[in-house]
Amino acid sequence: MNNKPLVSAIVSTYNSAKFISGKIEDLLDQTIADKLEIIIVNSGSQQDEDIIIKEYLRKHANIKYIKTEERETIYKAWNRGIKIATGKYITNANTDDRLRCDALAILAYELESDSGVALVYADQYITTIQNEKYLLSKKSKIVRMPEFDYLVQLERCIVFSQPMWRSSLHHQDNFWFDEELEVCGDHEFELKISAKYKMKHISQVLGNFYKSPENDNKSFQNILRIDLERKQITFKYMQKYVDRMKDEELIELIRMFRTIIFMPMWLSRIFIRIKSLTIKRKHVFSQEFIYLISIIIYEKKQKIDLAIRYCKKHLNHRHSWRIEKKYQQLKNWNENEG
Repeated sequence: MNNKPLVSAIVSTYNSAKFISGKIEDLLDQTIADKLEIIIVNSGSQQDEDIIIKEYLRKHANIKYIKTEERETIYKAWNRGIKIATGKYITNANTDDRLRCDALAILAYELESDSGVALVYADQYITTIQNEKYLLSKKSKIVRMPEFDYLVQLERCIVFSQPMWRSSLHHQDNFWFDEELEVCGDHEFELKISAKYKMKHISQVLGNFYKSPENDNKSFQNILRIDLERKQITFKYMQKYVDRMKDEELIELIRMFRTIIFMPMWLSRIFIRIKSLTIKRKHVFSQEFIYLISIIIYEKKQKIDLAIRYCKKHLNHRHSWRIEKKYQQLKNWNENEG
């Protein structure tokens, strides 16, 4: 490898001995392997990754290895690896996912070509076959990610599992992964980035995402936990998003959503359902999201009574802890002002 690497790939492993060799080989097969630094963080694994990894260390000078005694969150492991990374760009390399041989070259080229873009992401195949290489996945299901849109990102994660981003985000902007989060820390990190910089979707399938047939992937084990963590994260960023918007932008957003909030709740649910079934490749916002962002906008414009009215309207028909929390905040503000 010539001098400073172009890309550092962070591999966090915990009880994934059956995947680790395939992951390392997958990275070594990249067309920019001579410009690639591989950093493996063994987060207190109870399996045999240590033996497997040390075999590769003897043969490949571009592999760095960290082993911790205790298990830690994946985001703490990623931060640990990033702190010793020397690449211009960073990517997370999940042990059970696989890449097209030129995937890292394409992602790095996009960042090299546009200094205004901080993070790039692409489409992926879904495979249920362990260690299935990219070339064998051409008939698998494809997940097409949406083009970058910060508003959409406030409701859902628009970046799949194989992005690449600038290392300067950590060392200059001081953006790090929240180590307390369990499953949505990458979404929170991306929201932090895109509040300041652009992100870019590459409309190519550049890798495989392994979905266990038994749904024992971390991201499928507890859907309710994921939903709660995602909503906790986005609630905070929705408020920040509205706070920095100009008046004309707020008015435009209200216009965008007013049809839904003016409708009876039962009718807007049907309307949203029909849209979600008929509109392909475009995000359809949920009823709760539309009400919540509208309430936050009315709060900023100091139309507190209107914000409270829409809180009540939603809560009278459907539970939402976020709208309930906002309702209590508005009531307290009203009482204190009164």
